[in-house]
Order: sequence, then C-alpha cells, then structure tokens
Amino acid sequence: MGPTSRFAVVGAGRFSRIDHVPQTGSTNDDLVAAAPSAPDVARVLIADEQLTGRGRRDRTWEMPPGGGLLISFYVPWTASDDAHLVPTCLGVAAVEAAATFDRGVLLKWPNDLVDVRDHKLGGMLSSAVLDEGSFLGVVAGLGCNVSWPPSDMTELPNATCLDRLGTDPVDRAELATKLVAAFDEALTDLQQQGASQLHDRYRAACRTIGQQVRVERSGDDLVGRATDIDPSGALLLDVNGVQHRVDVGDVVHLRPSS
Repeated sequence: MGPTSRFAVVGAGRFSRIDHVPQTGSTNDDLVAAAPSAPDVARVLIADEQLTGRGRRDRTWEMPPGGGLLISFYVPWTASDDAHLVPTCLGVAAVEAAATFDRGVLLKWPNDLVDVRDHKLGGMLSSAVLDEGSFLGVVAGLGCNVSWPPSDMTELPNATCLDRLGTDPVDRAELATKLVAAFDEALTDLQQQGASQLHDRYRAACRTIGQQVRVERSGDDLVGRATDIDPSGALLLDVNGVQHRVDVGDVVHLRPSS
C-alpha cells in the first residue's frame, strides 16, 4: 500500500489499525486484497488521492489530492445475511461526524451524502470480502468532498463540499477521527441493541423519504413518492397509489416544477 505519511487520525474501539497513504488506486480494493491475511483485524485506510476511485455501477471519478476525505474500513463480520447493515452504519456515522462541525449533511438513498439543497457531498461503496468462498467481512468506503470542488467551479453545479457549508474550514484528519469513532459506536450499538435503532437513525437522516423522485434502473425508470425505507434497506415508492419495493437504482430528487 505504500509508505505511511503524517496524518494524525486517532483510532477508536475496534479501529486501532489506521494507515494513511499519499496515493493509491482504490482504498476499497487495497483493503479487500489485504483482509484475508488478517481476517479478524479491523482496519482503516485513508488516501490523499485515488487513481482508480469508483462509485456505483463502476463509475469513475477524480478528486485533486487533499480535496476530500477518502477512507475505507475493513469490518470483520460473521453473517453475510445482515452485512448490508455495515454500510448503513457508515452512512449514519458520516452524518453524525459532519454534525460535530455544524454541517447539515443528509443521506440520499441508496449511498450518497447531500446537503439540504440536494447538492452532492460524497458517496459510499461497499464490498463483501470472500476467501476461497468463505465470507470474512465487509469493506465499506466513503469519499467526501471537504474543500473540493471550489466555489467557482461551474463544471460541477450539483456538487458541493463541507467547507462551503460553514464559515470555518474542516480539517480532514479531525473529520476522519470523528468518523472512525462514530462508525465504531454505530457498529457496537448495532451488535448490542439490534437493527431497529439503526434503521430509525438512518430514516431520520434520509432526505429521500417524502420526496418525489425518479428511480433510474437498468430496465426501466419509476417516478413516484418515496414513502419509507424498509428494514432490509429497500426504498418504498408510491407510484400512482401502487407500492413498489426497490432494492437497486439511482435516485433523482425531483423539484416541484419538474
């Protein structure tokens, strides 16, 4: 993964192993590859720059070095049937970490971070970790715009960054420290209290619920009102009085004039 450089991030709970690199291909890919050698050890990898960063449907995206927080977590997990709750914990933790800087960050189903105007702040991507067919855990990654894009960048009119949402700049290392602690706490709460409390926290932070949306799918699109998120993480959509359950799709929040 390359040499570790200076980046003062404090570990918390299970996340005592934290590495930082100036540059890599993908922090998610690095942790997926490393996990089988120490499957019971949770770890965190942070990069200043990713050369092959990707989002949903393998979309590529670029961010200048140091413009945001690029962080991935490997979480050992015993049961694959509830592994989807691990990235849910990360989404809730990201909202709570941003709130400590007085930033209004919300979740957009299924895996985006947005502000109250629906401008995109970042996204999440997760991967199951398998070794010779055995499920080991989950790698969950987050890319969050901190100081990029700049306010005068017209090429990305629907994107924003944390620094634009407040008067004082956000320190990436401090944000990472708060995220690590919040993520560890969310995972511990999940294991001790069950999924119901996590589901409530996600729903409370989800801007998609109650919105008129278009769900873009590979086969067709659905337009309707997002009524809820069910316990499995699926979006519940009312289309002209007919309820749809959507597991996969890209959501566009529609304005009243659209």
